[in-house]
Amino acid sequence: MRYPPEQKTRSREKLVRASASLAKQQGFAGSGVDALASAAGLTSGAFYRHFEGKGELLSAIVEMELETTRSRFSTLEPRNEEQLLLAIDTYLSLAHVRHPESGCVLPTLASEIGRASAETKEVFERALLELLAVLSEKVGDASVAFALLNQCVGAVMIARGLATDSAKRQVLEAARKSARESIASLLSTARVSDDS
Repeated sequence: MRYPPEQKTRSREKLVRASASLAKQQGFAGSGVDALASAAGLTSGAFYRHFEGKGELLSAIVEMELETTRSRFSTLEPRNEEQLLLAIDTYLSLAHVRHPESGCVLPTLASEIGRASAETKEVFERALLELLAVLSEKVGDASVAFALLNQCVGAVMIARGLATDSAKRQVLEAARKSARESIASLLSTARVSDDS
C-alpha cells in the first residue's frame, strides 16, 4: 500500500524528533536503529525507508535541532538586554541541565558530532553559523555572541556531569554572572556610541 507524500514527511519528522529526544538523553552512538525507530513508534524497516543509516539521521537531527534553537532566538529583539538575559537564564537553568531530552542539542551531541562523518560536520557547521548569525544580530557583536554560546554550552555540559545540585548551581551561576557582565558591558558601550 502506497502512502501519500505528506504522511511520509510526517513520519520522517516524527522519527527525527523522537530520535533527537532519545539521543539527547541516552547518547546517539549508544542508541541502536531499533531503539531510535521505536522511540517514534516505528520499526527499523520504517527507519530505512527514510534514512540510509544512522549517520544520515544524525545529520537530520542536527539540522532540525539547530533550526529550532535559531527560531527560538530569532524572536528576541536586537540588543534587548532584558530578553537576552531571560534567554540566558533559561538556558543556564537546572531544568535544562536535568532534561537534556527537551533541551539544546549542543551540550548533548556536540562531542558525538565531532566523531561523525564529514557530511554531518558540514551540516552542523552550516546550521551553527546560521544560529550564530541570529545570535550576533541579537547581541550586536559576533565575537561576543560566539563567546556567550560557547560559555553557555560548556556550563550546561559541565553541570550535567556533576553529582549534586549545589555544584550544578555553582557552575550555572558563574556562567550566568559572566554572561550578564558581557552583555551589560557590550550594550553600555553600544549606548555610548549611539549617543556620540
